[in-house]
Amino acid sequence: MVSCRCEVLNVMSGDVAREYLRTHLQHGRTDGMGRSVHRCAETDVEWIEERSQSGYAQDVTVLRRVPD
Repeated sequence: MVSCRCEVLNVMSGDVAREYLRTHLQHGRTDGMGRSVHRCAETDVEWIEERSQSGYAQDVTVLRRVPD
């Protein structure tokens, strides 16, 4: 089980972000720009999932914490 880091971190990317997304966050909704917004059940902190094209010819998952 992944320990909750939602109140400590602001951004995650790559394998760390994908693992955190898969094991810790719940899909909540889609925002007005078509991005997935995920929520932490422990803290209610929301994260926006983005894709970066700078990942050496592959998409890189980026999670950005939604400001309070």
